[in-house]
Amino acid sequence: MVKNFRFLPLFLSILILFASCKTQSKTPKSQSQLREIPVTVYRIQNATSISFEMLYPGKTKSLSEVKVVSRITGILKKRFFKEGAYVKKGDLLYLIEREPYLAQYEFAKAQVEKAQADLERLEKEWKRVSEAFKAKLVSESERDKIFSELQTAKAHLKEAKANLTQAELNLSYTEVRAEASGIIGKREIDEGNLVTPGTVLTTITQTNPLYVEFSIPERDFEILGLSKGNFLKLKQKKITLYLSERTPYELKGTIDFVDSKLDETSSLKLRAIVPNPKRELLPNNFVRVEISGFPKKVLLLPQKAVMQGPQGSFVYVVEDGKAKVKPIKIGLPYKEYYVVEEGVNPGELVVLDNLMKLRPDMLLKIEKIIEEAK
Repeated sequence: MVKNFRFLPLFLSILILFASCKTQSKTPKSQSQLREIPVTVYRIQNATSISFEMLYPGKTKSLSEVKVVSRITGILKKRFFKEGAYVKKGDLLYLIEREPYLAQYEFAKAQVEKAQADLERLEKEWKRVSEAFKAKLVSESERDKIFSELQTAKAHLKEAKANLTQAELNLSYTEVRAEASGIIGKREIDEGNLVTPGTVLTTITQTNPLYVEFSIPERDFEILGLSKGNFLKLKQKKITLYLSERTPYELKGTIDFVDSKLDETSSLKLRAIVPNPKRELLPNNFVRVEISGFPKKVLLLPQKAVMQGPQGSFVYVVEDGKAKVKPIKIGLPYKEYYVVEEGVNPGELVVLDNLMKLRPDMLLKIEKIIEEAK
């Protein structure tokens, strides 16, 4: 028996050493739980009034496309424009043979002069016969005959003047001029061909200003503050065009048309007028249209505070100096914020940094309180 107890002191020493080591291993873990994590926090502000800026695809359209046509019959003599060039209203585009219409004008002018002379002669005759009739020197039938000839002369003069006006118009139509300013298209008829009234010679496309057509889907009405259906308040609202990913067009457009119904895709069609003095835009350009919604009050939360878990979005808030998990429901992003729809209230402190080190109920040391996100 004595032999079996020889190793008892050694066994007890080992047990004491093991217990001591185990105690020492627990001590650092307990200290780590008591260590405060330094954090920066954001104080949730009261609801802020903001306007969302939304982007939609759009397409430019010409305000008008003017077909240049012949108004008379004749040989097309000369062209004065370069295809695809910019022309101003009143610029000479074509010349149609003038000679036949110049002759008609001169003839009509002579007819007016003849009718005027006849009228003047008959007016003098009427004056003489009227005085003679009063003196009973001529009969009533003779007087009536002169009066009838006078009225006929007046009608002939009116007719001659009308013919002269038409001849002047036809002569002017030999010069085909631009009816609007814009980009002129390709020629449809070559010089030397016979044209008739209504023959299309070319087309002028107006480029300043331009229309921009775009649509807003129904799902965005609430975002833009249109939930009450007051779509007409969009009229006269300004828009910004983007010609590329990051290049805004320097001039603002103004909405001038809002459709009265949704289309087959449940979208509302709109149209804006955009100045284009430098002709940087062309009809049928694809652009992006930025439109700002109407102000609405929302709670904002810095995006960097939001984390994702199995149950959705959440943040760490400070309660009694400790980290507490709060599930939240976020809406659209706005600059460096998210719109918070549920989960936090004004005045609460939300942790912004050291998020990967945090666990629920850890002690926190607030080093800085931010009243608005930077």
